[in-house]
Amino acid sequence: MFTFAAAEGYMIRDGKIAEPVSDVTLSGNVFQTLQDIDAISSDTLYTNGGCGKGGQMPLPVSVGGPHIRIRNVVVGGR
Repeated sequence: MFTFAAAEGYMIRDGKIAEPVSDVTLSGNVFQTLQDIDAISSDTLYTNGGCGKGGQMPLPVSVGGPHIRIRNVVVGGR
């Protein structure tokens, strides 16, 4: 099982990007969620950052990836 917060999210209605969803939190079974990915874009973008968890700063990390569409994912937010 997993739970994580996304920086931004959008509803998809009739195959088009619709309104933004704020305070996005996704949760579910990781294996089922991976199987439910039904679209991956070609707009991959990575940025560099630093991890500060547990006093590890400035442990170098990267964040990013392509936009994906997931069927049947539980999304919480406003």
